[in-house]
Amino acid sequence: MANYLLEIGTEELPADHVGEALERLETLLGDALRQANLSFQGIKTYGTPRRLAVIVTGLPDKQETVHKKVKGPPVKSALDASGKPLPPAQGFAAKQGLKVEDLSQEEIGGVTYLMANVTIAGQSSSNVIAEIIPAIIGQLSGERLMRWSDLEFKFSRPIRWIVSLMDKSIVPFSLANLTAGRNSFGHRILAPGTIEITSPETYIEQLKTKKVLVDKEDRQKVVAEQVVARCKELKGQPRQLKGSLLSEVTNITEWPAAVIGSFAEEYLDLPDTLIETIMVHHQRYFPVEDTNGKLLPNFISIANNDLKEAEPQIRAGNERVLRARLADGRFFYFDDQKVKLSDHKKDLGQLTFHEGLGTYLDKQQRLVDAAKLLGNDISLSSEQKICLERTMELLKLDLVTSLVRELPELQGFVGSWYALKQSEPPQVAAAIASHYAPRSTDDNIPADVVGRLSAVLDKLDNLTGVFLLGKRPTGSSDPYILRRQAQGLIDILVEEKQYRINTTKLMDWLSTQFYPYLEERAARRNKDAKGAKPDVQAQIDKDLRDLREFLLLRLKTKLIDNGFKKETIEAVMSSGDPLADVTDVIERLSCLEEVMGENGGIEVVRAGVRVGNIISADSPEIVNEGLFGEESEKALWQSFNKEVVSVWGNGATLKKPASKDEYRQLMKLLSKIAQPIDRLFDEVLVNDPDKAKRDNRHALLKNVDRYFKTVADFPKLQPLL
Repeated sequence: MANYLLEIGTEELPADHVGEALERLETLLGDALRQANLSFQGIKTYGTPRRLAVIVTGLPDKQETVHKKVKGPPVKSALDASGKPLPPAQGFAAKQGLKVEDLSQEEIGGVTYLMANVTIAGQSSSNVIAEIIPAIIGQLSGERLMRWSDLEFKFSRPIRWIVSLMDKSIVPFSLANLTAGRNSFGHRILAPGTIEITSPETYIEQLKTKKVLVDKEDRQKVVAEQVVARCKELKGQPRQLKGSLLSEVTNITEWPAAVIGSFAEEYLDLPDTLIETIMVHHQRYFPVEDTNGKLLPNFISIANNDLKEAEPQIRAGNERVLRARLADGRFFYFDDQKVKLSDHKKDLGQLTFHEGLGTYLDKQQRLVDAAKLLGNDISLSSEQKICLERTMELLKLDLVTSLVRELPELQGFVGSWYALKQSEPPQVAAAIASHYAPRSTDDNIPADVVGRLSAVLDKLDNLTGVFLLGKRPTGSSDPYILRRQAQGLIDILVEEKQYRINTTKLMDWLSTQFYPYLEERAARRNKDAKGAKPDVQAQIDKDLRDLREFLLLRLKTKLIDNGFKKETIEAVMSSGDPLADVTDVIERLSCLEEVMGENGGIEVVRAGVRVGNIISADSPEIVNEGLFGEESEKALWQSFNKEVVSVWGNGATLKKPASKDEYRQLMKLLSKIAQPIDRLFDEVLVNDPDKAKRDNRHALLKNVDRYFKTVADFPKLQPLL
């Protein structure tokens, strides 16, 4: 068995590209090897800002020889009446590298075909890899591609060298005017120059001698340990060590070294989040706090250089840049407060929300109106209604402040600080900051009620508006971060226990608010194209369906992540509108899965499946008791009315369960008719040839199914039985 090493040496790659490219490299190479019929034991990627590498272990010397049967043309069109080959037979044989007389015949589906028994000899693994690697490299780049020299080839950064080794032998191929070999390069500053890689087994250790930690996990561990150690020197501890910053600084270094820096204590009178944002998002520094959680006037930066004599210069440079940024932040922070936050409202009219959807001033009014609708719909208290509507009036005003223009990552936080300074209610100030949450995969949903409701309205307004413009995420492209907003919305709806939010109702209402913009846009396009007048409402309906599917897909994934079974989720979400009440969906899921794990639970589920499988949407509903001729029909009808209808109601009095406990009560009632249902199916032909009997039995079961469907679409649970 052999091992293979590929290293693609580049100019410094963007930090966010390293991880993505390595994931893609592992997937693409693994798939290509399997398609090429090359087995392997393992595949592991390595990477730094200057190299992307992969080692494949346990490769055979060559592909397995493949024997396969290939179907050719029908005999009637390939051979004449005397059996002589016609052009189709000759062409097929030539394509397979055979003579016509080597072909056989085989009948498939009543038609006789020519067949070729083909043997494909396995190539050496080295030859196969040399063929597939160039194409894989070309697929590793992200969205920001570069060309260099006079080449047509594009990559995220110019490729400078390629290492390609099968054990100790070079696997040669050419790409971008380079020929793969065994020469790699050490650290650009600490160990410049080439290094001859002996084999995949020695790769990691050889690079380590040249001041390159090529294993990202090892490098990240070193960074974390060094940051903690340097913080201890300051009698403090790091912030942001468990966030995305750790991965980012790992991907911009090859030989990391932690350096302590400091800044003037006077800047500590600024909000912590302002200081952290400048440090983390703009400078990639780790903030330091004392044991009480108070920010210290220090930071830890990660240099790509561990020379002791270089540390003072690195520290001084980092401190100089941070000092300038903090001074700017301090100026904007206090300068903005010379004007009341609410006085920025007129400036929102100059800020476009989305081209074709008006301004942020329009959005502000839309959100205020949406808050009134939602507040009434979920019966908010008077105080919470006032806070929610006031939040909607203020939450976007900081977009036109100088501090947010300088540091866009602070939107929401800035508005919250200024609102508190200007004596707005604490609930309003908190919601202004939290309504953007979750801001990233590391973030949580808003902790405050008004913040959660504000986030729902804002995210849904963004999603609805952009979808109605016909814009969708495509592949890895999502310029309006719709996926993150949709996931954040779903996370809030799933976790919100206090209020039941009808997302569908809000989407429909928002679409009516966007209608004038869309109608004007369509009219303008129609005038330019001189075509038929478009049906704006039909397009809106289609876009809303697309948005629903976009949200439902994320809801299903979230529920699976929360431990619910796929089949149960499908059954529950197929009954009713899931987006009208996500809490209700979760209650039904919990109820069903609990019932199915209890004694007798499977029996009632099986009864629901049998009933749901036999009726259809157009099955009759009016039952004629006089047509009951079988005891099992009468028994089910009597039991159903006694055990279920008399307790739960029917028609206009049919009770809608309001909690998981009430769903369990309903399932308990339905369990009492599980046996009569089974008896009916065992003793009676439901689809009787007599139409009157058949329709009456379908009507009986349709009435029963109405109660099962209150919980779920039971036939979708059949795979669990």
